[in-house]
Amino acid sequence: MEYNVKIDKINSDQVSYDSSAECLEITLEEYRHVTERANKYDNKVYIMITFCGIFFAFILNLLDKLIELPFPENTKSGILFVLCIIFFVIISLCYISSMLILVIGLRPIKMQRLDPSILIQKSLYNKPATGANMLATKKYVEFILTNNATLEKAYKRISLVTILMSVVVFLSFAEYILLLFI
Repeated sequence: MEYNVKIDKINSDQVSYDSSAECLEITLEEYRHVTERANKYDNKVYIMITFCGIFFAFILNLLDKLIELPFPENTKSGILFVLCIIFFVIISLCYISSMLILVIGLRPIKMQRLDPSILIQKSLYNKPATGANMLATKKYVEFILTNNATLEKAYKRISLVTILMSVVVFLSFAEYILLLFI
């Protein structure tokens, strides 16, 4: 099956079309997307804090088991005992780091917004809409780039917390298994 499409050439000198409204609409749609992404970041922080809170009980249970351990009497149990202590210190440091990063992540993200007074400052209220549309488009594009960079930094913190909590989970279960052998 073959499709044939005929495209007529248009002389651009004869076409007079203002696409500034479409440019502004496209830019505003992307700005809305960035704003939604910022809201999703907040939700991810709350989910991570909830997970950390639930896992805190498990870490306290490990601490109780460590405290109840008798002093090791032979080399094998001594090595396991020291390994459990090292694991618990690493777990604690990773957990505390995660919580600190999450608490810092609770601060509001400063998103750039358009100040409408710029339209008055530039005296665009009595000019064709094209000028105002293109100024707004230019400003929103700048804000989108700035806001995306800010969000990338914030999402990197979430990724770091995810890695730290993965270490906490892995070492916690490894320590729990080690405690079964002591």
